[in-house]
Amino acid sequence: MLNIENLTINIQQTPTKNVSNETLDSQSPVVVRDELVSTLRIISEDPRLLGQQVSIPEDCEQYGFAEGSFDIPTLLHFLADMLE
Repeated sequence: MLNIENLTINIQQTPTKNVSNETLDSQSPVVVRDELVSTLRIISEDPRLLGQQVSIPEDCEQYGFAEGSFDIPTLLHFLADMLE
């Protein structure tokens, strides 16, 4: 089981009049990507994830993921590197 606390991500489909400047749609895509990269790296360093694995099934290859069992911190850091 993976439990991540104290992380909030606000995603809205359509902008509204009362949207604060803190939402993702009010910032440039580059800023949002940089924040995501930073967040993935921070989460990957959480000691509670050490030794945790995620299993990716065979049918996820259509989304670009290889089948197998992967170390969660390493996978998150890899995803951050790929987004950067």
